[in-house]
Amino acid sequence: MTTTTTTSSSESSSSSSSRKLVGAHQRHRKFSSSSSSSSSSRQKRTTTTTASNSIRTYSVHAAKQEINLQKVIENLCEGKDLSENEAFEAMEALLDASENQIAAFLVLLRAKGETSSEMAGLARAMQSRAVQVNAGDDVLDIVGTGGDSAGTVNISTGSCVLAAAAGAKVAKHGSRSVSSLCGSADVLEALGVAVEIGPEAIEKCVKEVGMGFMFAPRFHPAMAKVSPVRKSLKVRTAFNLLGPMLNPAHSKYALVGVYSTDIQRLMADSFMRLGMKKALIVHSMGLDELTPCGPADVMEVSKDGVKTYTFEPSKVGIKKCELKDLAGGDAKLNAKILREALGGETGPVAETLILNAGVAMAAAEQAASVEEGIAMCREAHKTGKGGEKLDSWIQLTQECKKAGL
Repeated sequence: MTTTTTTSSSESSSSSSSRKLVGAHQRHRKFSSSSSSSSSSRQKRTTTTTASNSIRTYSVHAAKQEINLQKVIENLCEGKDLSENEAFEAMEALLDASENQIAAFLVLLRAKGETSSEMAGLARAMQSRAVQVNAGDDVLDIVGTGGDSAGTVNISTGSCVLAAAAGAKVAKHGSRSVSSLCGSADVLEALGVAVEIGPEAIEKCVKEVGMGFMFAPRFHPAMAKVSPVRKSLKVRTAFNLLGPMLNPAHSKYALVGVYSTDIQRLMADSFMRLGMKKALIVHSMGLDELTPCGPADVMEVSKDGVKTYTFEPSKVGIKKCELKDLAGGDAKLNAKILREALGGETGPVAETLILNAGVAMAAAEQAASVEEGIAMCREAHKTGKGGEKLDSWIQLTQECKKAGL
């Protein structure tokens, strides 16, 4: 049985304290397969939120007027939300502000609760200052917010390589570890990838081997102003959520893992405002990834709106495992684990990479269905193409580095 609810775009993007988006998700009925107390029968329930007018164009030049950052901070103290334009202007001002002002803005925004219009405005401001990459219109990113504290191996990074091996065009955006033992840049560097190459090199890598990695500090130099403040605060801020929205290649397809269902609606509505063709916002068993361990809560963003459902990996042929089977460590250990899994070794890590890569390919319309995407990735894994793709990519990045690209 399928239950469908439609919400108009005016309701979806109204200013009725979109900070309630986070709380609203907790109140929002979870549409998951659940067992009845008297029966083990399951019902699949789906919610669709349409937001046709929330995909909007935005001119950087429209936000050039002066903004009083101190007034913005005072408004945040009073719990007032910012419009998308105000958030854009505030971020522009913030990147030239003092560390105390940056800290005040981030903490007060977090305390109030970020809204989707605020997140979209902040993201657009950061993107306006980013080093741009022209990798094509069909590139895919598999990325997580981090912050789940699970200590797993770098699942999204390995999944990107496997998706590329199965035929996808992947432009991944990431950085070094902030809260975990090993970030995407750390493990890729341990594998031999030259992670600090520039935009021309990234475009070449995506074109020739289907895989590119954009090191966040290299492509978002403005982030250098904010990073020390983020580290000193030692609490989650809007920047933990912004990362997946700041891909310098402007990928229109993404599989995005979030550390909690509490922020899932906020992330989905933010991506809707940013004009994604399709993004899957997922959370599974406490992780910001899809895992074989159990079902996942999914919010699917497309031009038609946001659709909410539960996804069960075992129903598409993924073998179940325990969370401990996905444990990682430092960069050296994680590189070894990924190298073995991509090279054809079977087991829980390989199943997890196949799952995430396959679902991402379907989301990016590079497979007709999740089942087909998983089959394509399983074949690439079985034939050792994952390891071959990794090796060819490593070689090309090193050549680009030597050429000064």
